[in-house]
Amino acid sequence: MKLSSVYLQSLQNNIDKIANNMANTVTPGFKEQLLSLNESYDTQDKNNTVAQYGGMPATQNPVLEASLYLGKRFDFTQGILTDTGKPLDMAINGDGFFQVKTDNGSLAYTRAGTFSTDSAGNLVNNQGMLLEPPIGIPANASNIHVDDNGSIRGVLNIDSPDTNDYSSYYKNADDLARGIATFGNISLFKFSNPDGLELAGNNCFLPTQTSGKAVEGVAGEDGYGLIRGSTLERSNTDIVNAMTGLVQMQRVYELNLRLIQDQNEMSTLAIAMRG
Repeated sequence: MKLSSVYLQSLQNNIDKIANNMANTVTPGFKEQLLSLNESYDTQDKNNTVAQYGGMPATQNPVLEASLYLGKRFDFTQGILTDTGKPLDMAINGDGFFQVKTDNGSLAYTRAGTFSTDSAGNLVNNQGMLLEPPIGIPANASNIHVDDNGSIRGVLNIDSPDTNDYSSYYKNADDLARGIATFGNISLFKFSNPDGLELAGNNCFLPTQTSGKAVEGVAGEDGYGLIRGSTLERSNTDIVNAMTGLVQMQRVYELNLRLIQDQNEMSTLAIAMRG
């Protein structure tokens, strides 16, 4: 019975993940969740041995600890890139994540590049999370664009009464002469095992011991992807496959639930016959 309940929970986990994938087919940067068998065990089983199942021989190998994130848990294949016409929308074409700061101050990682500026000019995502390292864009900036290497550039419209020093925005004399300002450079981050990341909600991931630490890099260098401005990466969920998988999982779940019910009825009948 224990094995049956664990298998049903595994099926339910798969159904929930497929349903979540379907619900996020239009979410920018969303990566399809896959079911890892290692995550099918409940918390108690993860911290004990398979002997807990009853009727099975004891083993010296403990079941996976709850803190581990093993197996292929996400589909990180590239989503389709679509133009949006919004200069601060960004998509990563290749490997890497954007780094953002959550409400509780921790660092999270996302493929969703729906960015804009807050009231202070800081670059934030559509959840209000600050991009890290932070980048500020002056209110008098225009013609903003994002280069493939993550540089955010534009034109500063400086009125004659404005006495602010904007020299730090010009990388060299040529940029100063052309009036092209650089507001910052967006870093990308990679992990040795991205399947070990923890899904934190809001299309963000948190690092774990299994994922390894985030490694910062420059877009377009050392295996990091390019950053495409005025573009968003679409969800990589295949809606047709997801619907097919959902129907299959639901039928398997119903069949196994019926088998458990039949087993219970047979047990009850056997007990009654023995008096």
